[in-house]
Amino acid sequence: MPLIREMLFADDAALASHSEEALQQFIERLAHACNDFDQTISVKKTNVMAQDVSIALLIPVGDHTLEMVNNFTYLSSIILKNLSLDAELNTRIGKTATAMAHLTKRVCSNNMLTINR
Repeated sequence: MPLIREMLFADDAALASHSEEALQQFIERLAHACNDFDQTISVKKTNVMAQDVSIALLIPVGDHTLEMVNNFTYLSSIILKNLSLDAELNTRIGKTATAMAHLTKRVCSNNMLTINR
């Protein structure tokens, strides 16, 4: 488990746990450390995602219960509850197709450019 002080100034962080209890304990420690350093956890931006569970997890932070989600974006990558890469691959293929279309329009179809051999 990472040291709490390493988390205090994180803009983005993904926490992993093998149990609801361990995650709750980590969140409580983080909230306590944030309080000690006059910082807060943004509960509007903090979500919980669980895999292989049939019931929703209830992870409270103060008076707020964190929202449980089926997917989220972390460091520009789409993470899905079922670990499928389909959404991530489709997004990357779409971005690549857009870049190729711009390249084709500006370079390949430009009559001003010639190939010197």
